[in-house]
Amino acid sequence: MSNRPPLNASAPASILWQAQQELLAPRQFYRLCQQARQQSEQTQTRLYFYAPDSTFIDLKNRIGAREIRRFLDYLAQYVRGTVQEGDRSIFYLKRGRLRLKHKTQTIILIRKVGEYSPHTLFKQAMKIEVKIAGAGMIGRVARLRINGKDFAFKAFFDPDFVWQHGPWAEIPIGIRLKYCQVTKDMPEFLFSGLDWAIWEWIYPHTHPQSRKQGITYQQFAQREGLTTLNPLNRNNYNPHNIRLDPGGIQKNYWGRRFQDFFRSLMFYARKVRTQGWKSLTPYLKPEKLRYLGLRLVSLRRTGGSPRAVSSIPDWHTVLTKKRNVKHPEL
Repeated sequence: MSNRPPLNASAPASILWQAQQELLAPRQFYRLCQQARQQSEQTQTRLYFYAPDSTFIDLKNRIGAREIRRFLDYLAQYVRGTVQEGDRSIFYLKRGRLRLKHKTQTIILIRKVGEYSPHTLFKQAMKIEVKIAGAGMIGRVARLRINGKDFAFKAFFDPDFVWQHGPWAEIPIGIRLKYCQVTKDMPEFLFSGLDWAIWEWIYPHTHPQSRKQGITYQQFAQREGLTTLNPLNRNNYNPHNIRLDPGGIQKNYWGRRFQDFFRSLMFYARKVRTQGWKSLTPYLKPEKLRYLGLRLVSLRRTGGSPRAVSSIPDWHTVLTKKRNVKHPEL
């Protein structure tokens, strides 16, 4: 394997190569992306990682990778602004041409319609179904259905803020895990822009034994010296303990927990400053407070060590008390 990216590689290809070789820290990934933007001759540079697979391509309607990326840029704004969980929308995509001042430009036509009332002009267009699945502190997730196949679309709330979660952390995590075939108990990263990402959709019935060839995250973390996954946040796993969200993975080093604590304080302080105290109210619910209490106790029992909390038998009982929670197929 070469120790440098291919000659004459584009900026995204060079960054992608580096993210494949090692787990880039959020600030390092952010710095590389900003350098690529500054070095570009274009005034507004958008970086994309990996190309959409064949499921996202509609040759009949001339919808290729470029058009899909433009649509997902638009969809990220729509998803960030849609606060109603369970909201359903249907989009129809068509490629068209616009002539302005003797210059013809290719554009993508997007129409959002009701579920049962598509516009006649778009009946032959590419159809994408969108359902809002939920939201966290750093982004909102929607399920995309294209050609009968489901995908997880994550739109990040604050892509300009560098933290251990969000695009600057989760995109390089996804690239590294995908390259190293960590697929047994984790969703597969597919492709992304800088403020959105497409992941494999994990169904409630998805079982580790049914996964394609690969290794588990635990095997990978032991080999690479990475942090272990936290099993206490049961909403982050399907009933078969397949992780739904890989955010927060990082190199394990002495003093990491102290740095994470202060970075978390900075994150919450920024959120309150930009969005007000009401932005924290969804995270003061009894279930969230219960989780924080369990997390604090677990860290005290393990002495703050990086070993998996799941190694303590008591936690299995705690986590399975409410395992009858419904996991609807969104």
